[in-house]
Amino acid sequence: MKRSIKNGFTMIDALLSLLVFSIVTLCILVFLQTCLKMLNMDMLQQEQMAVIQLREILSLSKDIEVQSHELTMNYKHESIWIGQDKDRLVKKEGYEILMEGVKNVAFYQQDEEIFLSYSKADKKYNVQIY
Repeated sequence: MKRSIKNGFTMIDALLSLLVFSIVTLCILVFLQTCLKMLNMDMLQQEQMAVIQLREILSLSKDIEVQSHELTMNYKHESIWIGQDKDRLVKKEGYEILMEGVKNVAFYQQDEEIFLSYSKADKKYNVQIY
């Protein structure tokens, strides 16, 4: 009797390698989805922090003047300006970036309330800041 020579993979080897490939692919997809969610969360946290900072600044300020694209006020005995510079919402007496990647920043007042309107990533937002 001749011994058969085995060349190539057996069916079990092919199924096992297919299983390992499937598990690795699934792990990579789950990792990428998690990364995308974390990136989106960071942007939301940045915007929320900016709104909180604006609310704090305005609550401690005096002589607030609302113009269409900027706010001027006295904050801690200093005159400051908040407005858009390039694609950023900034506070000047110095240069503090509050929000990045914003377009069409506008401030408006209704009664005693002050609102911030801006667009970011093709979405428009209106937020009450005072």
